[in-house]
Amino acid sequence: MIVNLIMLILATVATFVFLRSLFRGKKYAYMVESLDAKKYFMKDFYVAGFCLNEGKMFRLRGKLERDLKKDAKLVWGEKYCEYYAVLAWVQFLTWTLFACSVGLIIAGLAKGQQVMIILFLLALFTAAFWNLAISNMKEAVQKRREECEAEFPNMVSKLALLINSGMVLREAWYIVAKGKEGTLYDLMKSTCQNMENGESDVEAIYKFGVLSDSSDIKKFTSAMIQGIQKGNSELADFMMNQTSELWAHKRQISLQKGEVAAGKLIIPLGITFGGIIMIIVSAAMQSMSF
Repeated sequence: MIVNLIMLILATVATFVFLRSLFRGKKYAYMVESLDAKKYFMKDFYVAGFCLNEGKMFRLRGKLERDLKKDAKLVWGEKYCEYYAVLAWVQFLTWTLFACSVGLIIAGLAKGQQVMIILFLLALFTAAFWNLAISNMKEAVQKRREECEAEFPNMVSKLALLINSGMVLREAWYIVAKGKEGTLYDLMKSTCQNMENGESDVEAIYKFGVLSDSSDIKKFTSAMIQGIQKGNSELADFMMNQTSELWAHKRQISLQKGEVAAGKLIIPLGITFGGIIMIIVSAAMQSMSF
């Protein structure tokens, strides 16, 4: 009885905080209006999270803020990185507070061991909300990095072919960037814009490596910058060597992914094989009973 009373008191507090934040957060409605409702579930409630983020207790700060801004900068660019970093945190706050309001009410009305089960489920939901709101951004960065690395050998091959034909780096870069669509080529197009805005080739290519967030591409751009500084002939030789090395590296990665995929198939195959054995054994036992 005492536990139920405590749960109901906590539920009242959580509900009051949620409704108060929802009402006071109406001024942030413009910040969620343009979000895709299919991608951002309960987006109209996010205003409560923005309101909570105003206070010192729930404000995004510290290492989490730096990590979110870093990941958001890679995915959405420097202009929108702060907004999407805060948005991820606001999602977590909104979902968690709403779940606490509903979950604690149910726990307050439950009996016996049901209270502990509901609290355990509430903790699981909180962990799931954290994964959806915070970890999703890291997964987006990882996916983006993999897309860049997958297309990287093709890009270098095209670039090497154009440079070896006598074309200067900047012109070759423009042609390759505009020749195909994709994450890596979008970064190349951004590099072209930086060059047009007055940045040197070295500065623009260095930023390209940083924004890719790939250690392999960063190593390549660092070595490429050294080749630029030594001259076009050195750069052409470097590009040809890098092409063969990158294709060999891509073959190794493809083989590793194939082995991982084959390993994942062992479990379903084992379950299927076990099911077949059980069917055969049960059929044999039924025939023996006659």
